[in-house]
Amino acid sequence: MYKFLVVSAIALEVWLISSQLDSPAWAQDHQEQFINLQTTVQSLEMIAEGDRPLLLATPSQFNPNLREPDPIPAPVQEFIVPPKVEPTFTDYAVLDNLKLNFQNYADNEGQHNQIIEPTWQWRFKDGTVFSFQTGFNSFDTANKASVRNVPLQFGVTTKLGSLTLDTHAGIDIYDRLPTTVNFDVTASLPVLSGVTISGFFEQKPYKFSADSLNNQISTRRFGPNIYWQIDPDTSLFSRYRWGNYNDGNNEQQSYSRLERKFGQFAIAGNLFVWFYDREAAKNSYFSPPDFLVYSGEISWEGDVFNTLKCRLAANLGEQRLNNAFSPARGYQARCTVKVSPNIEADLGYNYSTVRNTSSTSEPFTSETLSGQLRVKF
Repeated sequence: MYKFLVVSAIALEVWLISSQLDSPAWAQDHQEQFINLQTTVQSLEMIAEGDRPLLLATPSQFNPNLREPDPIPAPVQEFIVPPKVEPTFTDYAVLDNLKLNFQNYADNEGQHNQIIEPTWQWRFKDGTVFSFQTGFNSFDTANKASVRNVPLQFGVTTKLGSLTLDTHAGIDIYDRLPTTVNFDVTASLPVLSGVTISGFFEQKPYKFSADSLNNQISTRRFGPNIYWQIDPDTSLFSRYRWGNYNDGNNEQQSYSRLERKFGQFAIAGNLFVWFYDREAAKNSYFSPPDFLVYSGEISWEGDVFNTLKCRLAANLGEQRLNNAFSPARGYQARCTVKVSPNIEADLGYNYSTVRNTSSTSEPFTSETLSGQLRVKF
């Protein structure tokens, strides 16, 4: 812009001088000055042509919005070291759910067991589940010393291909008994369409009653399970256990259940066989030499309300203990309440005449109140 102004000023002066050339006297006096001005104008024009033409009027001169933008300089690339981010526990696992189990068992022989065990589960990115369980349990028997127990157990559930491995290990702390170790593992594998087999092993104290704990009885059990979903409405479950006790006794037991559903109704057949090599010391634990229970069951399960689902069941059969037969009957009720999309709770009641004592002199009854609170995070 300044070039334009300079050239214009000089050109104006040249014009003024040239307008007076008609006067010979003035032209003679100022001829040298005029020549110098012409030379200066030509030099400035050459400089302007070498840089950029000096236009007297262009759109860019009158409207800045139409002006050609200045070239954008290329950005200077600098190597910036990214800040180091420390990994957090949530990068690896998240708290998945909480389950709080409750059970209160009582029979007419004076046995009373109460179980309260919360379990927290964390889920890792690869699907592995880590769990921690604790709680407070009490075992009471009429006219016997009671036992209080605090379990501490850790568990891991993971998949190795098609194999699901579920392991738990921990300790049991008592109010006046030595601390004991517990361990169990279950390996499950689908082998055919609808068929899953499992292998089971456990080593733990026998939490059957205050008597079994006071006598510090522990057991090892192992055996297979099989579950067969025959069709969408028919299923078969069967298991076998062989057990060895630290007092030298051995046991064998098997349980099978065949169930068929008809909409919200179902019928099932149950068969349970349990026997020991010998009967344990008196008041130590239930160890029948020959125990058999078979029963038929009818049940209904369905929604009572949108947030309430219940199951009612009744079973009737027969049991044999020490070659003596007696009725085996019972009924069950369980309801699930959905408190919110992430919280639901179960509450159940069970009444049974199936024995867990060697005495057959009088009718036996037991009642169990159980529940579970589930919170999904």
